[in-house]
Amino acid sequence: MARIETRGVNLLRGNPENAVKKLAWPLMLSMIVVSLYSIIDSFWIAGLGVDQLAAIGFVVPLGYLIISIGTSLGAGITAVVSKYIGEKNDEMADNAAIHSILLSILTSIIVTIIFSLFLRELIIFMGGRGIALDYAMQYGRIYFLASIFVVMPEALYGLLSSEGDNKRTMYVLVLCAVVNMILDPIFIYILNMGILGAAIATILSLAIVLMIILYWIYVKKDTYVKPTLDKFNYNQGIITDILKVAVPATCEMILITFITAIMHFIILEVSTTDYIAVFENGWRMVMLATEPMIAISTALVSIVAVNYGAKKYENIKRAYNYSMKLGTLFGIAALVIFIVFAPQLAYLFSYGETSIRLLNPTTTFFRIFAGFFIVFPAGIISTYVFQGLGKGVHSLIFTIIRELICATFFAVLFGIILDWGINGVWFGVLVGYTVGGLIAIVYAKWYLGKIIVSKD
Repeated sequence: MARIETRGVNLLRGNPENAVKKLAWPLMLSMIVVSLYSIIDSFWIAGLGVDQLAAIGFVVPLGYLIISIGTSLGAGITAVVSKYIGEKNDEMADNAAIHSILLSILTSIIVTIIFSLFLRELIIFMGGRGIALDYAMQYGRIYFLASIFVVMPEALYGLLSSEGDNKRTMYVLVLCAVVNMILDPIFIYILNMGILGAAIATILSLAIVLMIILYWIYVKKDTYVKPTLDKFNYNQGIITDILKVAVPATCEMILITFITAIMHFIILEVSTTDYIAVFENGWRMVMLATEPMIAISTALVSIVAVNYGAKKYENIKRAYNYSMKLGTLFGIAALVIFIVFAPQLAYLFSYGETSIRLLNPTTTFFRIFAGFFIVFPAGIISTYVFQGLGKGVHSLIFTIIRELICATFFAVLFGIILDWGINGVWFGVLVGYTVGGLIAIVYAKWYLGKIIVSKD
């Protein structure tokens, strides 16, 4: 007997443009709120001093790496489960879902062990030194020991997305952000725990999210897929298909973290540790502005996977083209905001007595990176479409081109070789992302055209 379709599944199987709109908006809100609470962490920590703020700059890339392991698993889960939903094979969708949860638990354990054992070495690799290193260790010990609360929710968001249930993802992410915003000042200042309190507040908010998702799946039991142990039938093909997307996506983030470390050394070659804080906090605000584009890209993964499973290749192209248009509109809006409100944005990270000196450099950073939003939306959308197709290696190749080859090369060229200083580094990263994004766009359009021709 066929399973009754949920609203999300019906949406995934319907009009592709409508699916992009309705699935992207909840993700946009949730991603923006999540980025906001990361920025609010920095806002409260900025009141402690520049050393504490720099310490967060050394830990955050490692934290993003752990988050990305979860999101990479989530992308693989979305691609595989959505494909089975597109094929209307509910038995395999359920089996893939329980495989996904067990794989997420195992990954969480491995991540916790590795990061706990090598935390100091990793922070030093990221450029941590002096008193900032000590503060980074305080924050990192708590955060990385509780990695399961970071990895598991991110992976389970992928399970919800696979059936088009992005609204509930939005609900828990917003709740997580609100709880963290409330707990931050309490633990940091009222309980006088400083940077350690910021880590505890973050982990507590993530733990609440995990409990809620597990409640929906195993107590309320109202998800389309039913990932229970009685549905488990070990299938190496499912694991392989998930990892085909998840492993390259994780490698992308490891590469980005490695390149962040390289960027730290490039920055220190032409300036001081102050500019580590400028880069990390400025980049975090840039990433906040890109969340609507990333939300569109993330929504595209499940839409592409469902239509790929159903062999509706023309719908994939329609969803891709519409996503490009929508993402570009958000990019133009971000460009205007960063040019006009750069000083106000910079003040969020420089209001303290010792951090006020970061105001002008951060303002300059924002104005240079306003140009980042011209090509980024189409570039990231062109990368994510391959995750929906189960072609994770393609996405990894684009990241290597964009991050390692282009951005790093031009940062060294303009900042060090041509001796343009720190602003040359910023401009070099901007040029690198532009070139890498254009390459992704050209290839994605050619590849999708090839799929449609081969069908005919």
